[in-house]
Amino acid sequence: MDVACSGQFDFLSGSADRPVELGNDTEFTFSDKLTKGMSSYYSSGKTDSTSSDSSYTTLNINGKNYNAPILAVDNMPIVKKYITTEYSDDLKEAVRKQLKSLYDKRPELLNKQKDLVKEDWRKKLKVIYPNLANEKIEQVLQKLDLTIEKGLLEAPIKNITEEQIKDIFNKTLQVNITHNSHVAGQVLELTKMTLNDSLWEPRRHSDIHTLETSNNARIRLNTKDETLTVHNDYAGGAHFLFKQDLHHITQPSLIFDKNVIGESKVVLEQELGKIKALKGKKLIEVKGTADATAFSFDREYKKGLYKLLLNHCENDFCLDVQKLAIPVATLALYSQQAQMANTLFGLQLSDRNSDIFNRTLAHKSIWVRAIDGYSNQNVQGNATPAESHQKGVQIGGDLFEWQNPNNQLLFGLMVGQAKQHSKLYRANTSITGDMKGYAMGAYATWQQLQDKQTGAYIDSWLQYQHFRHHLNDENSSERYKTKGWTASLEVGYNALLAEHFTKKGNRVGFYLQPQVQLIRFGVDGHFIDSNDTNVTLLGTHQWQSRVGVQAKLPVTFTNDITLQPFTTFNVIHQAKNFGVEMDGERRVVDNKITLEGQIGVAVKVKSHLTLQASFNRQTGKNRQARQGALNLQWAF
Repeated sequence: MDVACSGQFDFLSGSADRPVELGNDTEFTFSDKLTKGMSSYYSSGKTDSTSSDSSYTTLNINGKNYNAPILAVDNMPIVKKYITTEYSDDLKEAVRKQLKSLYDKRPELLNKQKDLVKEDWRKKLKVIYPNLANEKIEQVLQKLDLTIEKGLLEAPIKNITEEQIKDIFNKTLQVNITHNSHVAGQVLELTKMTLNDSLWEPRRHSDIHTLETSNNARIRLNTKDETLTVHNDYAGGAHFLFKQDLHHITQPSLIFDKNVIGESKVVLEQELGKIKALKGKKLIEVKGTADATAFSFDREYKKGLYKLLLNHCENDFCLDVQKLAIPVATLALYSQQAQMANTLFGLQLSDRNSDIFNRTLAHKSIWVRAIDGYSNQNVQGNATPAESHQKGVQIGGDLFEWQNPNNQLLFGLMVGQAKQHSKLYRANTSITGDMKGYAMGAYATWQQLQDKQTGAYIDSWLQYQHFRHHLNDENSSERYKTKGWTASLEVGYNALLAEHFTKKGNRVGFYLQPQVQLIRFGVDGHFIDSNDTNVTLLGTHQWQSRVGVQAKLPVTFTNDITLQPFTTFNVIHQAKNFGVEMDGERRVVDNKITLEGQIGVAVKVKSHLTLQASFNRQTGKNRQARQGALNLQWAF
């Protein structure tokens, strides 16, 4: 506080103790617009015109609310220190010299005061000596000029004793906030504040010489412009609430000029944002000494792969960032979405072309496939698996078909749309994921045509896939995309093991079809999440092999309707596990080998319409899935 130009100040003579009760029951928030005319404040001495009232020693706010730009300014200790340092240890002499210095710097003030005194003397002389000429009066006043000046310098202290002037300059201001009060306002050079079971929100820069806190005392710093400095030793015991955006802080918000003992808690009330960017920020400065436990977080603050720490850096307290293992829930859903992005549109020849019956004439077909399924992804360390529900539809049609008595070759196009929803419950919280996307591609099939519907086949397809993903938990919400190509090559042989004709002429056959399929996964995703973490899905750019056998029992009735139940058993092997890499930390779910079983039935009517329904179940080390499918094929 600059008091170099302070002039004569007002004071309250008499009692050295002047308390006041403040506050009301009106609730408020820190951001409320302040009432006009509330720029005044309480002070221990009136040194400027904005002080609403002066010479207070105690402000009591007991179970009340009080909201002001400036709560209190303890200016008398500053004035005393200034005038005794600059002028004299004798307070009366110091006041006289300070006033003389002011008049030397601003002579117009002295002249104004002199003019007032001289005008008063003119009136008095006119009354006493009515016949005295004006010229004589001015000569008298001119001779009294130095006397008048001396009197003006003596006036502030002329009628007060040494004890009275000491009483004036020794006044200090204390603020007591108790009994669940809520107070907002700036304090400057405050001698002492007692905060008990209450909340105080400083405005701008506030400073206190002695701060005593107890019994759920809370101090909230709302913006980067709010700071608090404590000049004397602090014994701890408060909760310091940081509602500031920590990313915008450029200097410590709490400053202690001396020692800190005891323990206090730090509470972060603002969204953490990108935690990595907070590393190294100094939150609290201690110019004396402080134990490492003087300030600590009230709870864990973590987001994504990082945990925020409050470390003792020399005598200060700085923010640090600890990299954690990838959370189980995050691993479960990322790995599940990575696998689904590569397998959701995967299909076998029998999934789109259930017409394994002999084709005597060349023709084309269109087909529709609808799927609906559920899966559980187990992750080590989590008793509850990640559950997912997926559904989708694929549509395709032959564009070109060629056939001779021994071979058949066709090409076609296909498109699809699918979505998946997943969730995982952990420690009374849940994390959910959603993905939705499309696929478009082409297929080609060669089939050997032999008697009794036997022969080899080769099937292949190529698809481009694109997905939008969303993961959401209690701390963050992530959105990202995956895209890429998948391709398949499948070979098999349809072998007739047994055949029987009934008395009514119905044909019953038993076929065994060994199959081998290779699928190339190429749908990948890489993005930077909301915490500035580099995230890469693992498990893409690999081959998946499927080796199995399908058993079929077609029954062809004389009315040109064929009913074919079937069952399939496969062993699926993936070269890599699916998982996620986050800032170089890699975790995967071990699930390279999966056993697959399928049952179903196909019905063909009049050589044109084929309907097929199937149920599929997969069992792996850490994943179980079940899926139903409906296929419709129309030949023309």
